[in-house]
Amino acid sequence: MSRRNRGSIPVSLPSLDRRQFLRIFGAVAAVGATGGLAACSSDPLPEGAVLQPSGLTINIGLVVPKAGPFAKIGDDIEKGFSLFVAGRRGLLGPHNANVIVVDEGGTTETAVAAVQGLISQNAVAIAGVANPGALPTLAATVQEARVPLVSANAAPSTLTNALFVWRASSVEGDSGRALAQYAKFQGDRVYMLFDDTPSGRAEADAFRAAFVDLQGQVVGESVGTGNLASRLQAARNNNANSIFASYAGEAAATVLGAYRESGVNAKLLGTGSLTETIDLARIGPLPQRVYTSMYYAADLDNEANRRFVTEYHKTHGVQPSGYAMAAYDSAAVLDKALGLTAGVPTGPTLNQAFSLLGQIDSPRGTWTFNINRSPQQRWYLRRLHTDGMVPANLLDTDLNVLG
Repeated sequence: MSRRNRGSIPVSLPSLDRRQFLRIFGAVAAVGATGGLAACSSDPLPEGAVLQPSGLTINIGLVVPKAGPFAKIGDDIEKGFSLFVAGRRGLLGPHNANVIVVDEGGTTETAVAAVQGLISQNAVAIAGVANPGALPTLAATVQEARVPLVSANAAPSTLTNALFVWRASSVEGDSGRALAQYAKFQGDRVYMLFDDTPSGRAEADAFRAAFVDLQGQVVGESVGTGNLASRLQAARNNNANSIFASYAGEAAATVLGAYRESGVNAKLLGTGSLTETIDLARIGPLPQRVYTSMYYAADLDNEANRRFVTEYHKTHGVQPSGYAMAAYDSAAVLDKALGLTAGVPTGPTLNQAFSLLGQIDSPRGTWTFNINRSPQQRWYLRRLHTDGMVPANLLDTDLNVLG
């Protein structure tokens, strides 16, 4: 193990023990039997608050895939978005929200068709979209129609001039970039594994660049999931202090299983997709020493998150993922922007209102849109761990603020 610069180690948050973590899920008493959520910027209207609805019904589109490689993310997006709207008793801003859920499909073409269908139904705003690869084409579609789109999954880093696209999740590459400094604290040598997809390569490229900038050395790298046993052995033979991994879906499950069986002692440092795009309960015994970077952890210790997790768990029986939280925040920023729009909202007036939102109080912590309409937000390191009988990504420490 190489010498570490301890003066630069991020300040670690106090670890939450099992009792504290379960208290988040057991906090139903704090919101009452009706489950109204607290009034902060990304919380639905509190129980007992006086509504002043406009009486106007507006169409809001929600684009999510029902099958294919992004189906798990799509399901989480729909659950998170719907939870917010239900907490506002069907309102977004002062208006009745008619949320039209459409199938994104598995390609850019099907995503465009879904969005065009919503535009033809006079949707004043659209949210969702699980496939990052569809966003550049969708950006042109919504800009031509002058209808804002709030994306609830990672967006390509090249999407900087999309005037009608607002990203409530993250930018591709940020998850990998956020891990670089922590990886350097583990030692100077890292082995890289990543999937041969645009997202997998974007995260790997960002991690590699940041790690090398810190004077770290990449001692080997491999693409895909073939022959993982020998790749992990190569990481051991090359004295890697840690292993970087960027995968999603079935490929992620394959990598976690191979790492568990390998006996390698180096920590596996993954993007959030490594543990949030699969059903962790179905992969068998959890591997040890797996850490992932994400803009959210379900055991973050703030009031907005405690209430969000309580309501999500009460509704769906599981803890929320980062994708569900980003969709919840997508509805929250729509709610807030619609509240700033006088009269009958239109796409252009609503899009202008997004630029006035300022800081957003959220279960993830406070964040804001930057000049490129992407989140400026804190990233967190989570440890894959069984809490009681439940697999969970538990908060380990703060990482960088990116954006």
